[in-house]
Amino acid sequence: MKNTILLLLLLMFAFGHPTKLRAQDNCSDYLLLRENAQYEILTYSSKDKLMSRAAYQVKDVSKSGDKIEATVQSKVYDNKDKLNTEGEFTVGCSNGSIWMDMRSMVNPDMMEAYKNMEVSMTGDKMLYPSELKAGQKLEDGTLNIEVKDKSSGQAFSNMTMKITDRTIEGKESIKVPAGTYDAYKISQNTQMENRAMGMRMPGMRVQTIEYYVPNMGMVRSESYRNGKLMSYSVLSKVK
Repeated sequence: MKNTILLLLLLMFAFGHPTKLRAQDNCSDYLLLRENAQYEILTYSSKDKLMSRAAYQVKDVSKSGDKIEATVQSKVYDNKDKLNTEGEFTVGCSNGSIWMDMRSMVNPDMMEAYKNMEVSMTGDKMLYPSELKAGQKLEDGTLNIEVKDKSSGQAFSNMTMKITDRTIEGKESIKVPAGTYDAYKISQNTQMENRAMGMRMPGMRVQTIEYYVPNMGMVRSESYRNGKLMSYSVLSKVK
């Protein structure tokens, strides 16, 4: 099940000086928590062939004390710029630490395959603390996806996505179409387990490298399998 996970839909961005690296303690500074903020991510194959374009817009921002929560609408287009799928996920902030609904991490191509089925997802929130340093371990996360036949209600498949070993490797300067950033390099492992009609199917393990800028968010992500690059995504536009 090649390219099952598009971790790059996990991306977050905010306005600010592109090369400034610091801890973020003001939730309102994040782009994904600003009404009508927009950004775009391009995903390429290991051979630099455009695979998809994802456009995001922030909707329904709510505040309660020092906490902010927002719904982000996503539209994913194929390499011919034809709309492939639409969806939304939730992002929030408390005391400067960002969390994101793990539904944002599901490959839209996979969801397109189940467009005529009933799909339900439950899982953890991925946390990005306000203070980061090299060698730091971040919290793991798990997402469960259940697929049922719409007419009969019969279970079709059950998938579990586990993200583990999230580690801050250090800092690097990263250049993407939207600019050049000093970023924290975060490595993590993703394991996909799948049961179809009650039978266990072959799983898939992917390593992901993410480049995260405090008060900017994720600006690049790379997915590897068995040490070989599968795909990568970059921030291309911010509005």
